[in-house]
Amino acid sequence: MEKIQHSTVRTNGINMHVASVGNGPDTVLFIHGFPELWYSWRHQMVSLAALGYHAVAPDLRGYGGTDAPPSAASYTAFHVVGDLVGMLDALGIGRAFVVGHDWGAVIAWYLCLLRPDRVKALVNTSVPWCPGGTWFPCDPEKKPVESIRAMHGDDYYVCRFQEPGEMEEDFAKADTAKLIQLTLTSRDLGPPIVPKDLGFSGMTKLFEQHQIELPSWLTEDDVSYYATEFSRTGFTGGLNYYRCLDLNWELLAPWAGAQVEVPVKFIVGDQDLAYHIPGVKEYIHGGGFKQAVPKLEEVVVMEGAAHFIQQEKLTRRRTQEHHQNFRGMEKIEHATVRTNGINMHVASVGDGPGVLFLHGFPDLWYTWRHQMLSLASLGYRAIAPDLRGYGDTDAPPSAASYTVFHIVGDLLGLLDALGVERVFLVGHDWGAVMAWYFCLLRPDRVKALVNTSVVFQPRNPDRKPLDSLRALFGDDYYICRFQEPGEAEEDFARADIAKLMKLFLTSRNPKPPCVPKEIGFSGLASSRDKLPSWLSEEDINYYASKFSQKGFTGGLNYYRAMNLTWELAAPWTGVQIKVPVKFIVGDLDTTYNIPGVKEYIHNGGLKKLVPFLQEVVVMEGVAHFLQQAKPEEVTNHIYDFIKKF
Repeated sequence: MEKIQHSTVRTNGINMHVASVGNGPDTVLFIHGFPELWYSWRHQMVSLAALGYHAVAPDLRGYGGTDAPPSAASYTAFHVVGDLVGMLDALGIGRAFVVGHDWGAVIAWYLCLLRPDRVKALVNTSVPWCPGGTWFPCDPEKKPVESIRAMHGDDYYVCRFQEPGEMEEDFAKADTAKLIQLTLTSRDLGPPIVPKDLGFSGMTKLFEQHQIELPSWLTEDDVSYYATEFSRTGFTGGLNYYRCLDLNWELLAPWAGAQVEVPVKFIVGDQDLAYHIPGVKEYIHGGGFKQAVPKLEEVVVMEGAAHFIQQEKLTRRRTQEHHQNFRGMEKIEHATVRTNGINMHVASVGDGPGVLFLHGFPDLWYTWRHQMLSLASLGYRAIAPDLRGYGDTDAPPSAASYTVFHIVGDLLGLLDALGVERVFLVGHDWGAVMAWYFCLLRPDRVKALVNTSVVFQPRNPDRKPLDSLRALFGDDYYICRFQEPGEAEEDFARADIAKLMKLFLTSRNPKPPCVPKEIGFSGLASSRDKLPSWLSEEDINYYASKFSQKGFTGGLNYYRAMNLTWELAAPWTGVQIKVPVKFIVGDLDTTYNIPGVKEYIHNGGLKKLVPFLQEVVVMEGVAHFLQQAKPEEVTNHIYDFIKKF
C-alpha cells in the first residue's frame, strides 16, 4: 500500500482525490461503488502496477477525499462521466482500460456509451448493462424507481434511499464500522429489504449481537479505513447516485436502444445479489446482454463469490496460498528422473515454454509453489526439482560431489529427460548461484534468467572464497561454521526442526549471520514461534518433515564444495554471462547488505560481467525469502520479464 500515491485533481468544477500506482504506458481506470472508495481496488492496483500498468482509482464525487456537491441533481451519469473524462485529461491520459464495480460498473457502462473513444476495453463486475440504464431488465417505458418499487416494494433499499435525509438519519444511529462490515460481508441472495421500523441501524445492532467475525479477506484495518472516511463525510454523496436514477433515465433518452461498442469482459459472483435479481441470469446468459453489448467477449461467473468480489476473491486466493490451497497443489505433478548418476525428484505443472526454478538452502522445490501455479495458469510449464542432497532427490555422501559442475550436470540431464531444449531460469540463494553458472557454462540452453538474492560474483584468481569470507566476517560467520563435517549437523540435531526452519525462513536481520559456537543455531531457533502472514504451519510442517527425513548434510555440502568449485572454475575466470537477465533482491536481504555488494550492483560492476542485464529490482521491506514473502509481486516480476522472449 505504501507504493500507492495520492493526489488531488481539479475536474468538472470539483476537486477529485485520485490514488495511483505504476508508470506503464497503459492506464487502468478503476471505478468503485457504494459504500466504497478507491480503496476497494487496492489489491488489483498494486498487482497490475507490478505487471507494467498505470493503475488509477479516484474517489467518485461525494466520496472520501473528493468534493460532494449538496444537490442530488449533481450526481447524474453525465456529471460523473464528466468528472472522469476531466480527470483523464488532467493526468494526460487519452484512452484507458476501465474496470468497474457496483455503481462504478454503472458509471463505466455510461462512460463506454457516451465516450467510447476514451476506452480501450472494459472489465465490468457485478452489474450488467441493460437498456434504460438500470441494472436489471425492466419496462423501458417506466422510470427505474417505479419499476423497482413495483418489483420489490417500498422497503427495498433503493426505494428507502430516495427521501433526502431519511437514510442519513438511520445511518447516523448505527456504528459506522459495523454498518460497513454488515454491508461488505453480506451473503444474502434475497432482495435487500429494510423495514422502516428496523432500519439499517437496527440490522447493524442485530449483526453486532451475534459477534460475527470478519472473513479472512477483510481485516480490521480495512473496516477502520472505510469507517473513518464515511464517519467524516457521511453517506449523502453515495445515496445521491440512487436519487438520480430517474433523472438519468430522462437524460439518456437520446441513447435509447444504443449499444455499448467497446470490447467487454463481465464478471459476477454466483452469490451476488445483483445476479439474483429476477430476470438477470436469463438476460446475461440468454442473449439479451450480448445484443446490448455486441463486443461482449466473455462472461465469468465466480463460484462462491458474493457482491464485493474484487476484495473477497483476490485476498481469499492469497490466504489460501498461504495456508496451502491443496486443490491448487494437487495440480502439481511429481516424478523421479534419472540424471547424471542420481535420482532427482521433480515437481512440475502446466504446458508451454519451460521455466526451471532452482531453490537454495535450506529449501526445497516447495519454495516456488506460488510461482509455479501462477505461471502455469499463464501458459508456461513450471519445473522445480529438489536439487541433489535435498528432499526426495539422492544425496551423494561426499562433499566433493556438490560442485556447481555436478549440479549443472544434473539440471542439463533433467532437461534432456523432460525433452526441454531451452528454458527460462529462475534461481534463489544457492539456486541463484547454480543459475549463474548454468548460464556461464551452457548459455545455449537458456532463453533468459530471472535471478534473485545472490549476484554473480567474479572469480578472484588470487584468493579462495572461504579465505575471503573468513577474513571479512570471522570464524563464526555461518558459512565458516558450516565447513567442518558433522559439526553443524550436530548443532541442528539439538534443535526442534520446525523452529529451526522458522528461524531460517523468517529472519529479517540484514547483518552478517554470525553464530557463536556457545549459542549455535539450536539456541537461536528455540525462541522462534510466531509466523509471518505469508508462512503457515502447514508450510513449516512440510519443510520439517523433509529435513527430518533427509537431514541437512546435502545442503551443507554446497558450502563445503565452494573452494573446490573455485579451483575447477579457473578456465572461466573473467568470462561474461551472456544471456538476458533480470535481478531481484530485497533491501533487507543479508546478501544485499554484504559490504561492497550494493556498490557492485548499482555502480556498473554487475553490468560489466553480465552485459545483458536488463533490470535490477530492489524490493522494499523484503528479506531473503522474497519468493515466499511476496509471492504475487515476485511472480509478476518474473512474468513481466520472460513474456518478452
